Amino acid sequence: MEKVVRFLQYMWLMIGAISFCVAIYHLLFTGIEDALFFFFFAAMAGLLFYVRKRQLKRFQNMSK
Repeated sequence: MEKVVRFLQYMWLMIGAISFCVAIYHLLFTGIEDALFFFFFAAMAGLLFYVRKRQLKRFQNMSK
């Protein structure tokens, strides 16, 4: 189970990084309205990364 949670944790980190890069691109070339949509996704992915990180820590503490 820890491997699944670790995979999901890094998946959300990558989604957040890609969304942030796309948001910067849209901010520079199209405008703030389009960029806000991707900044929202980056923030949500960061939040889910944090949740999975805490979940992995709980799994590790329970297995000790």
